[in-house]
Amino acid sequence: MLNNSALVNNALEIFNLLKNIEKSKQLISLSFESLPQYCLTSLLEVHHDTKILIFDEPNPQPSSKLTDTKAKAKFTLKLAQLSIVFETKIISNNNELQTNFPNEIYYPQNRSYYRLSTEYINDIKITVFLSSTTRLPCELLNISLDGICLRFPCSHAQLFQVNQLIDDIYIELPNQSGFSISAKVQNSRIVKNYTGIAIGLQIQQQKPNIEKVIQQFIFRTENV
Repeated sequence: MLNNSALVNNALEIFNLLKNIEKSKQLISLSFESLPQYCLTSLLEVHHDTKILIFDEPNPQPSSKLTDTKAKAKFTLKLAQLSIVFETKIISNNNELQTNFPNEIYYPQNRSYYRLSTEYINDIKITVFLSSTTRLPCELLNISLDGICLRFPCSHAQLFQVNQLIDDIYIELPNQSGFSISAKVQNSRIVKNYTGIAIGLQIQQQKPNIEKVIQQFIFRTENV
């Protein structure tokens, strides 16, 4: 379809991205290969269990002949200034347009996994162990399957260098058992008028059981 490196094809990633599109209430361009003009619609509902999307009635309304053939439709929009494109088949077009979930979504973000903002979520405990005697409590700003971002006081800035490997970061997410990961420092930046530093880290050699815990946390948080 498009650049493979920008394709989201993980089922959880697709669902979370669709939910974000629904929440954004963005206008979406709808087109068909055999239809020269495009229509405008918006995503009204995302049903996880049935894998069905419900869109507002397109304007202008495409011909029933076209949609009745269960033709594949192309949806295009912008989310946070990034172009999003996906294709899926029409199920029905009675006042509302219903489609299946897409198998993949073109979304050229700079990271490979959906990242959940956790800055305002309570009951997350996280501690970085730099040595047997140096343990640093911190704040989890966001998390994905392959990375985390942590906030520390500015006084800790000298403790972190790009490409530094941290062997033990202990995380307790709400209603989940705690787990430890190792991660490599990717970047750092000043936040909130020099009140802290944000450290971006890439998780190393993710274990399947830990990946499942993170996936469940992201899914439950996005669907509260």
